[in-house]
Amino acid sequence: MKKVIISLLMVAIALMVTACGTQPKLPDSSNNKQGENETGGDTLAEIKEKGEITIGLDDTLPPMEYRNDKNELVGFDIDFAEALAKELGVKVKFVPSAWDGIIPGLDAKRFDMILSSMNVTDERKKKVDFVEYFGVGQILAVKTGNPLNIKSVDDLKGKTVGVQLGSTGETAANSISGLKEVKKYDLTTDVFNDMGLGRVEAAVVGEMIGRYYMATKPGEFEVVGEAFQVQPMGIAVRKNDTQLREALEKAVQTVEDNGTLSKISEKWFETDITKK
Repeated sequence: MKKVIISLLMVAIALMVTACGTQPKLPDSSNNKQGENETGGDTLAEIKEKGEITIGLDDTLPPMEYRNDKNELVGFDIDFAEALAKELGVKVKFVPSAWDGIIPGLDAKRFDMILSSMNVTDERKKKVDFVEYFGVGQILAVKTGNPLNIKSVDDLKGKTVGVQLGSTGETAANSISGLKEVKKYDLTTDVFNDMGLGRVEAAVVGEMIGRYYMATKPGEFEVVGEAFQVQPMGIAVRKNDTQLREALEKAVQTVEDNGTLSKISEKWFETDITKK
């Protein structure tokens, strides 16, 4: 009887050893590369391998990024992106996206980064990581002649203000107390068009875009007061995409130091706005 029991135990042990030997080997978490995680991933390595970086932007924001009369994508950010891609040693591909869906598009990996005159805000920092560069603010625009005598945001009580949906202009307007209404539009051009028609009494827009648009419509609109809520702009990458963020930081510093960024600014604004 004892021999039978010993034989059964030996068989059981053999089966256990065999079963353990067939278990899959678990990955060693210590081998994860810096910057590789569920959110970011090793995007820089992927970019280098394919020789191309994809950039999400809203192509309706002259002079930053827009279509010319030949339907070519041009603007300050286009030249800036090309300069950065050159530093990274890759080509660039632009992926137009509606502004209110641009961060979800980055998360969905429709593109590698966002370069579209995006202001850095605490709310956006919760969703993306930024490579910061020079800052700009919001401006308050009205019809030429300023029929309502609006001189600053303090004069907007009871007024209807137009903003672009999802922009920092919308955030700025929402922080102003006493407004009658904040009307939201898909495009900055629609804000100005409705202001010209008297449907909104003032517009809160990004300084560069607002001033450029008004320059194309001489005599129709004017800026009142000083720029406010000045914030740095930033290139957005996916959360914890460390290697790509660091490579972009180095590239931005290079184009600033060698004067390329200043030349791009002078091309589009006839002055170096990066030194403000």
